[in-house]
Amino acid sequence: MKYKNYIFDLYGTLIDIHTDENEMMLWEFMVDYLKEHFGTITSATKLKSDYAKICADETAKLADRNGSAYPEIKIEWVWQRLIDCDCSDDEMRALCVAFREKSRKKLVCYKNVHKVLSEIKSAGSHIYLLSNAQRLFTEKELDDTGLTEYFDDIFISSDMGIKKPDAAFINSLMKKHGLIKSETVMVGNEIKADIGSAIAAGVDGIYLNTYHHTPEELDADLADCGYDNSNIELTIIDDGDDCFKSVI
Repeated sequence: MKYKNYIFDLYGTLIDIHTDENEMMLWEFMVDYLKEHFGTITSATKLKSDYAKICADETAKLADRNGSAYPEIKIEWVWQRLIDCDCSDDEMRALCVAFREKSRKKLVCYKNVHKVLSEIKSAGSHIYLLSNAQRLFTEKELDDTGLTEYFDDIFISSDMGIKKPDAAFINSLMKKHGLIKSETVMVGNEIKADIGSAIAAGVDGIYLNTYHHTPEELDADLADCGYDNSNIELTIIDDGDDCFKSVI
């Protein structure tokens, strides 16, 4: 095994997912959900509009508080404002899961993910998750796809208030576990978020082209990240839906 520590992105890297929050059927569903569980009365059009406005407002306020160029709110802040009444942690979790599952069209692991992660663990290397995500969405999706058991630690952006490529996100993981840069690699499917984080932390990167970006698009994104062929070792895997077989 080349590395002792593998830091993985989640969506688009380990999990192939598709969600659509623009469909009005979703918001009509949520109107009924909020009325039934919280007595909140609204319309689908207003709920969808208010949701977007509150997301933007909470993001701006968080950026002012923590000074990050890449703030990550907790989605429960948004729903709490929308329902405008007392809500237990369990009720909020159920609400967020209902919203996520209704908006989700696809949730599967990429081919060979379980096989490769098992091989990494069997070789004695460590596996960490560094994901731009909402904990109340992601925890159940990790369990549903059978991935939770593989990780030595899970870092989710909504917990930290920041997201990739903010260097503080990956550096917090590196510091907590005392990871040595030369023994660590960041694996992901987004140049800016994942390879940008690798560059920021000074660790090698493995890019999985699961979304089929062209070489020209990749070159432009790498240039934006400040990659110059010397700061880290970068491996680009361009095997379509079977990218994961070449991670190790």
